[in-house]
Amino acid sequence: MSYAITLWCGCGVYVSCDPKTGFAHTRIIERRGAACTDRRHDVGLRLRLWEMLPDPRLHEPQIEYYATDTPPPPDRLASLR
Repeated sequence: MSYAITLWCGCGVYVSCDPKTGFAHTRIIERRGAACTDRRHDVGLRLRLWEMLPDPRLHEPQIEYYATDTPPPPDRLASLR
């Protein structure tokens, strides 16, 4: 089994998986994205799994709720139950 994945930077990655386990054993950059600024994304190089995650500098984490002195709105309480 194999897949073609486009990374957050626009680079195309070929991912090869073991047919029995589904484990991805090979990840190779097939094409470089036009807007990619990552110097490690050269065509033909292998990618580690964590290199396929979105760049944390470009994607701010979203905080759903944080503790305050005021209780959350009623609709938020219903979704927590």
